Amino acid sequence: MSIDVFRVLAPGLGATLQDQGRLGWRRFGVPPSGAMDDHAAGWANRLLDNLPKAPVLELLLQGVRLEVLQDSWIAITGADADINVPTWKTVRVKTGEVVECPHNRAGVWSYIGVEGGFQARQLLGSASVYARGKIGKPCSAGEILSRSAVSSFHLNTGVAGRVIVWSERRRYDSPPTLRVWPGPQRNFLSEPGQRAFFSQEWTLSSQSDRVGYRLTGAELEPREEQIISEPICVGTMRVFVSSIAVMTMSTSAPSTLRCAQSSARPYSAARLFDGIDARSHWIT
Repeated sequence: MSIDVFRVLAPGLGATLQDQGRLGWRRFGVPPSGAMDDHAAGWANRLLDNLPKAPVLELLLQGVRLEVLQDSWIAITGADADINVPTWKTVRVKTGEVVECPHNRAGVWSYIGVEGGFQARQLLGSASVYARGKIGKPCSAGEILSRSAVSSFHLNTGVAGRVIVWSERRRYDSPPTLRVWPGPQRNFLSEPGQRAFFSQEWTLSSQSDRVGYRLTGAELEPREEQIISEPICVGTMRVFVSSIAVMTMSTSAPSTLRCAQSSARPYSAARLFDGIDARSHWIT
């Protein structure tokens, strides 16, 4: 059983339902997908006492407009965006109101959680949309979004609201330093190349997507040798002959260096079009 909660008036630059991802299918060529900023998506559910795996609405940058069809508790987390609803806290929205985000200040991905979690079709064990692979589809104007009617959110008597602690809010305009450890092909990058990798700032390019993020900088001159393909994880760094390194988000290719997933995730949420600068250091 479900309850209609939103009508999509405008999807903005992109709006999809995402959860914790489609696990266990990479060996068949199906990437996990899931929320790009799992920290923010997790808090959108946690604020509402939803299950961690409950689907949330992931918004790309700006432009979304949602009409409220049923009084509901929601929580919006993620990017520093000019949304007309308070973020990082529980909010009661009323029928007929419009939730909209006309402008984005810092960060890329925002998340809307709703009490009970969004209701969505499960494909291969997940509701996450993987548009490139035709698994699910992005939201479109006129679409109705529903929530599960199995559970509802209630505040305890005497409690006016629920707000996330400030220490859990990330600075999307200033991502942390990347922590890196060597991959199996570390020696394919010369000693001068390794020094250059860590001594310069890398700029996060706008030529990036959910598969990989391009980092541009000075040329590193890796050796031109064949590399045996191997499984990789989120945060793997691929270094090319040109002045480009790619930090993977959801793909499969050989690796030279590996960035710790905990430090790669904040960059998945950084605002690409501002040219965020990144520094890195070895994990010892």
